[in-house]
Order: sequence, then C-alpha cells, then structure tokens
Amino acid sequence: MSDQVKQALAKYPEHPLPYWEEFPNFEVYMDQLVGIGNRYLQNFTDTELTRSMINSYVKKNIMEKPHKKKYNASHIAEILVISLLKSIYPLEVIKIGINEAIKTSSIEDAYNEFAELFNHTFSNVKNGQDEFKLNHDDSLVKSTELFAIHAVIYRLISQKLIIIHRENNKES
Repeated sequence: MSDQVKQALAKYPEHPLPYWEEFPNFEVYMDQLVGIGNRYLQNFTDTELTRSMINSYVKKNIMEKPHKKKYNASHIAEILVISLLKSIYPLEVIKIGINEAIKTSSIEDAYNEFAELFNHTFSNVKNGQDEFKLNHDDSLVKSTELFAIHAVIYRLISQKLIIIHRENNKES
C-alpha cells in the first residue's frame, strides 16, 4: 500500500461506525436525525443526508415510520446502513437485506453485527491486513453482509485514490 493511501486512510477513526450503545437513548426529531446521520457518515458517503431522502425511505417502507414525528435508535441504525449501501445496491435490495437481517435477531443485534463487521474489515484494510475469507459456517445473511461491506469499503478507497491521483497530476 502506498504512503499516500496509508495517509488518506489514517484520517479515518479506528471504529468508523458507531455501535448501538453510542446512539442517543432518546427520541429525536427529523433535523436531529439528519444531523446525527451526517456526523456519522461524513467520511463515507458522496452526499449528505437530507429530510427529503429520509421521507422518501419512509414512504418506500425501507425505513420504519417515525412515531409521532420522532425517531429512535432503530431509525439511526437504518439510515446509516441505507446510506452506506445505497452506493452499491438499489434501495429495494437494501430493504430486502434489512428485512432478512432482522428475521432472526433484533435490529439492535443485526446493526451491531453489521457495525462490527464494517469496523473490523475497515481496520484490516486500513492496516494492510485484509483477508477476505468466507467461512462455510457463515449464514447467507452474514456472507452477504461481508460482500457488501467489502464493496462499500473498496469503493470508498478507490474514490480516495482517484482524488489523490488527480491532485498529484495537478501538482506536476
């Protein structure tokens, strides 16, 4: 891995995705949800979250509806997963994936597993130790999550490399 790539990746926190326990333990309004989502996603997505995006996800039943215009930790988890995955999957596929992930576990457990896989994979890639191995014991959902997480991370890194290359060519 080049020094430039290492420097670019070093700017990311050790655990880029928060765990469920780090979410606010109270309900929030739309503007707060947008702010929380954008803070967590600032280095990982091309565009910032907006109210209209969230309203669209709710309208398309990709996200749970708010309760009396208030959003909770489940909504934060959903918006993070949707925002990360929408760069590589259509929204309908994301909806199916979320539904499959929560069939056998709570949304809290499913999200924490996703965050753990993402953080572990990102850390390995960042440290040049990425070994993408599927275990035969992994469920279909976990295998799918691993493929999706790798796709998101490698897409992010490739975008950073393109930007670094472009900036280096401007300086030459």
